[in-house]
Amino acid sequence: MSSRDFNPDDLDSLLRDSERSLRELTSMIGELQSISGAGESRSGAVTATVDANGRLDQLKLAARASRMELDELTEEIVQAVRAAQDDQTRRAMALIPVSPQLGGVSLEEIQRQFDEIQDSFTRDMHERMADLEAIRRRSLDDD
Repeated sequence: MSSRDFNPDDLDSLLRDSERSLRELTSMIGELQSISGAGESRSGAVTATVDANGRLDQLKLAARASRMELDELTEEIVQAVRAAQDDQTRRAMALIPVSPQLGGVSLEEIQRQFDEIQDSFTRDMHERMADLEAIRRRSLDDD
């Protein structure tokens, strides 16, 4: 956009839209960082919770778990943790508007995209400010 085509109302609209988008993205990232997941083994002998990064936060064993063989208990633990991770992923994905061609998106990818959007917004604002400055100078020269 050249400075001759620039309309101050366009800048106001762009700023409002950009600020709204940044607020929505920031809010979504904050929500994603607080989502945990919970899961249970098939038999219910083991329950697990994971944090927003999918790391094990809590593991509970029912009394009957103490009577299980080690291999069986190990499998129950793995089932519960995986169920908790799947739950956390489902909850996170429910917040993210994902287009079909994107598939699954990690929190790191969302943060990377947010950073790119923020950088692009900053560059655009610098360009627009330069355009405004050029308009201001031209109007001073015309006076």
